[in-house]
Amino acid sequence: MARMRFELRHRAVMSALRIARAATQREVIVKFAGCYHGHVDSMLVKAGSGILTLSSPDSAGVPVSLAQKTRVLPYNDIDAVRDLFRREGQSIAAVIVEPVAANMGVVAPRAGFLEELRTLTTANNALLIFDEVITGFRVAFGGAPNAL
Repeated sequence: MARMRFELRHRAVMSALRIARAATQREVIVKFAGCYHGHVDSMLVKAGSGILTLSSPDSAGVPVSLAQKTRVLPYNDIDAVRDLFRREGQSIAAVIVEPVAANMGVVAPRAGFLEELRTLTTANNALLIFDEVITGFRVAFGGAPNAL
């Protein structure tokens, strides 16, 4: 059962990212440090020395050219998200987030964080992807946003 959940997560995230890039005709994906989204190549990256640098692979075998299309920001830091959208908004295809960051010890979003992600992505014609493989149905029926 665990293996099936792992494979489904990988496929779901990979498909969601591919759809986001196709629908927006953009290549950059934004993720948050501490959130895990499976072993999809573009999700196995971390930020360099800061959000102004291009991402670098965090796992052997991930092409640098693919890792450079991923930006990693601190979870719950909406100012960092705003700054990134100001600089690169026209390149961002999607923001992917665990609504409750289960991978780093069950960290709840700050008040307004998820709502502001929705506002920023909508204003910039980017997609917002909630990865709820862990939180879906564990936090609330219908997923974490219904509990917050």
